[in-house]
Amino acid sequence: MNFDFTDEQKMFKSALERVVREKIEPLLASYPEDQPLPRDACVKIRETLLPLGIHGSRVPVEYGGSGLGAVGLGIAAETIPYEAFELLMCMEVVALRICMGGSEEMKRKYVPKIMNGEKFAASGTSEPDVGSDPRGIRTRAVLKGDRYILNGTKIWVSAGSVADYLLIVASMGKDEKGGNIITPFLVDVKESPVVVKNLDLMGIRQSHICEVFLEDVSVPKENIFIGAKGHAHRILTGSWLSQRPVVGLCNIRLAQKAYAAALKYSLQRHQFGKPIASFQLVQNMLVEMRTLIDCSQLLCYRALTMFDEGKRPDVESSMAKYYACEAALRVTSLAVQVHGAFGITKEFPVEKYYRDERVLSFPDGTIDIQKLIVGRELTGIRAFS
Repeated sequence: MNFDFTDEQKMFKSALERVVREKIEPLLASYPEDQPLPRDACVKIRETLLPLGIHGSRVPVEYGGSGLGAVGLGIAAETIPYEAFELLMCMEVVALRICMGGSEEMKRKYVPKIMNGEKFAASGTSEPDVGSDPRGIRTRAVLKGDRYILNGTKIWVSAGSVADYLLIVASMGKDEKGGNIITPFLVDVKESPVVVKNLDLMGIRQSHICEVFLEDVSVPKENIFIGAKGHAHRILTGSWLSQRPVVGLCNIRLAQKAYAAALKYSLQRHQFGKPIASFQLVQNMLVEMRTLIDCSQLLCYRALTMFDEGKRPDVESSMAKYYACEAALRVTSLAVQVHGAFGITKEFPVEKYYRDERVLSFPDGTIDIQKLIVGRELTGIRAFS
């Protein structure tokens, strides 16, 4: 069992750290922290990170993928601030899903434009009344002539307000058993306009997590994911298996930042004539934080390695996601605690890490849903129908 990255992965991580330190972090700092980044800033981020191949990590090489694999995408998630990583991650997952379920025509028409950095992309699955059970989706797709007409609302769409392409999961009606015929469609928002509203969140406020309104949105019938017609879960689950540990590592990046801030503060802050790092209770918190981070990394990279090896990490993926999110929530909370009352002021960064983490624990399935998935796989019994 190898617990280390390959030489190529180490070089990739080192290059990423340098680009983040020299370009991405200064760019993010030049814009207000409490507002979504303007589109020109998003374009700069895309142009800066494009040569590193993150946006094509899991995309087949024959369609322009970079060959970084799921582990490479995880390294990027753990290194790049989410506000920037979100853009590349969403491009990557839409391109991957097109390759998994789109027609050959769709693959040749749309994937190259994502791979060459010409287009942003995002996915819309959740709805205001449909979250953890995508089979209940209410967005409708009705065939009229040679076009599908989409009506409905999507929510929690990451990078949605800058996306040129939207992957929209919709119902085509009921099958003979009364089940929803859930199918993905690709919407080119320039040709088929939608209404987008950024959500006002407590954290990661420079991101573009939004609500998308589709009212008589007309798309060519060729834009149906023909390989996933009535079976959207195949491409959703197929991508979520590696996506969830990646999101787990996004959470762990925040945990690492919070831990580093707490450690630094504990060595600098003096009470009773000595640094608070010398107090047993503070050391206990630091030890717990570091242990949670290390365990989360091992779980996440185990699942991603399994995916790259062609194995299905059904248990390992959800286990990694729920554990990493719970760990990051605990670490960011402890970081505030180490700072004492100063931890809730904007004078120190830990209050932002705490707010950001509270938001970032939700994407791609809540902690509780991940536990139910693991429970189902272990017992063979569904906790939900």
